[in-house]
Amino acid sequence: MKKIVFIVLLLLFSVGAVEKLSARSLQATEDTFEVDEQQELSIKQAIEIAYPPALKWNKDAQLLQAINIDLDKPGKSIGHNGKRKNWNISFGVPDTNKYFLVTIHEGKINHTSDLTGDSSSPYSKKEFIQMKDIQYDSPELLKKALKMGSIYPGKDWAKGYNFMLRKDTERNINLLLVIGWNSDQTKMKAAGFNASTGEYIEPNL
Repeated sequence: MKKIVFIVLLLLFSVGAVEKLSARSLQATEDTFEVDEQQELSIKQAIEIAYPPALKWNKDAQLLQAINIDLDKPGKSIGHNGKRKNWNISFGVPDTNKYFLVTIHEGKINHTSDLTGDSSSPYSKKEFIQMKDIQYDSPELLKKALKMGSIYPGKDWAKGYNFMLRKDTERNINLLLVIGWNSDQTKMKAAGFNASTGEYIEPNL
């Protein structure tokens, strides 16, 4: 359960980070990058859109984490197709403490920030995810999660179905989490999958 709570805190932090980016950024790009007119993006689409500005920031940038932001108004269909409108995509540079955040709102990149901190530790190579290893996307893995049953969309907080991709360094897995709730909305639930093989992975609770 501690892991699930940690995920929820990350979702909430993602919302707060959007409001604080200007104050915290060491380097910020104010221009809005025009992308696809489609507002909803799968996790892989969001990463692909975020990569060019990350590589412009640093040619050695690699993916650390992708997570949707819980900014949508309450509704019945949020994330039902495995896609979301708002994302935070994090990048770093192996063996350094360099950190770069790309924020996507309504399907478009609207802010990039260098959030490198002097006190942060270097990121090891094992913490990064390679694009070629993301063979399964959030829409198809949501379908797998729903077939397993017992996971339902959130109504008021962590709304709909939420998605997160990170490296599970202990198991050396590119872990894609489909996050929802139990039927009576009292506990959060997550289904984990190996983004390289599509195999179900029991989340560490």
